[in-house]
Amino acid sequence: MSKVLYRKYRPTNFAEVVGQEHIVKTLQNAVRREKIAHAYLFSGPRGIGKTTIARILAKIVNCQKPKDGEPCNECENCLNINENKFLDLIEIDAATHTQVDKIRDLIEKINFSPTAGKYKVYIIDEVHMLSKGAFNALLKTLEEPPKHAIFILATTEIHKIPATIISRCQRFDFRRLKVSEIKERLEKIAKQEKVKVEKGVLDFIAINSNGGLRDSESLFGQILSLEDNDITLKEVQTILAVADISVAVKLIELIIEKKYSEAIDYINKITDDGYDLEQFNIFLIEYCRKLMLLKISPEIKENFSSEMTEEQIAELETMSQKTSIPQILGMIRVFIKSKEEIKSSIIQQLPLELAIAEINIADKESLTEKATTNYNDKIKEPLKKITKKVSSSVKQSQDFIKKSICLEKEEETEKSEDLNNSNNITLDAVNLEWCDILEEVKSYNHSLTAFLKTCQPVEVKKNEVIISCQYSFHKDKLKQIENKAMIEKAMAEILKADVLIKFISQDEAEKMGYEIKEARSVVEGKKEDVVDMALDMFGGKVV
Repeated sequence: MSKVLYRKYRPTNFAEVVGQEHIVKTLQNAVRREKIAHAYLFSGPRGIGKTTIARILAKIVNCQKPKDGEPCNECENCLNINENKFLDLIEIDAATHTQVDKIRDLIEKINFSPTAGKYKVYIIDEVHMLSKGAFNALLKTLEEPPKHAIFILATTEIHKIPATIISRCQRFDFRRLKVSEIKERLEKIAKQEKVKVEKGVLDFIAINSNGGLRDSESLFGQILSLEDNDITLKEVQTILAVADISVAVKLIELIIEKKYSEAIDYINKITDDGYDLEQFNIFLIEYCRKLMLLKISPEIKENFSSEMTEEQIAELETMSQKTSIPQILGMIRVFIKSKEEIKSSIIQQLPLELAIAEINIADKESLTEKATTNYNDKIKEPLKKITKKVSSSVKQSQDFIKKSICLEKEEETEKSEDLNNSNNITLDAVNLEWCDILEEVKSYNHSLTAFLKTCQPVEVKKNEVIISCQYSFHKDKLKQIENKAMIEKAMAEILKADVLIKFISQDEAEKMGYEIKEARSVVEGKKEDVVDMALDMFGGKVV
């Protein structure tokens, strides 16, 4: 039986270790100065070299001819360790030896001297799996170990290790490998295996290994099992049944460019091609997350080196310049939602299609909001002329409330002066045209019409129309500068005269002696019910 790649090409000395330079350098210096610790704790994700470096350290401390911090790999001890025949190297898988009895058995034998080497080295893998009792038994030995014993504990979940154990070990935190480091290693293996690989194949494998060298070598070994000396990217994608990240990038690009129809077509295309849509959705979320982080802090791109090639990081930077944080956040939210729905969807691609539709709707609502803002700006144009006499300090103020008060006072003063010279109107004229006025206001804003239907004109003084509002909320809403200007414009159109409006509450009107009647309906001349008013206010209809 042939060896799997990660065993066949396992490093036999520190020089062959990929990445983890900070750990290798520290251990080599300790060996050169003969300052070997009695216990080490290696932590980090799977498949990044914890056990490999532990074996190399066990080899060098027992090597008969060490050379400048490296094992010779020629002496009897080195050869036995390479062939797993060295009796003084004891490897324990804590996942299958969690009981306290196993650790006690180990401790009873630890006092025996080494049989061949200088040190007995105990490598306990996945040490976090030990029971509480086993940890307590191990603790005593770590406090007072024999001089000939070295413990190397390895774990992928450092948070599960008791603090009492951590404090008695030299701790080394292993990092995920960069895509470029994994790719370089795979290139050497491909060369030694005498196979040709298409451009992009090794990048694809390195990216899908999540920074783990062992995973990448396992994936590459799976590809080599085809016994094909000329490996293409399409073959790799088919065998591994994993989508390339570029497939997800294409969809994000279409969304950013607002090509929603093409985005829907693209989703159906990758579905027909047999891509795993759940995995594809994960790629979308991960890519959008990177876009968001890059927008917030451009320096963070250095953290992406274990997941992306340099070319992909450059493409990510270009993409981030074409979008905004609100747009990115919107994409992340809808893709998280679609990920949960894909699992139970009758039509597999439907959740992704709905996600595109939601993004499209949000984009249109954003455009509508901008259009409304532009329209309001046009309404404000006449008011700018009226507010010329407002002091420069008020103009520069950012306090909207103070500015609104000043605008209202100045507006009323100047309009009153102009109205003295205009055609006078009467209360009867306003009441006669009231329905037409409401219709004119409705063409500008449905909500204002609904509010005005609960109001009534009670007096006209020199073209200043005093309007009583049944509800205080309606009065406050109608008094807003934009709304007031809109109503005055509508009244001026119908009455053919300049008009100034003053809104008062019904309580104020009654105190001033005005006669208050029931609110009138535009269509039927009778009091409307709440449903009709709501329909008119929001522009809806009964279904």
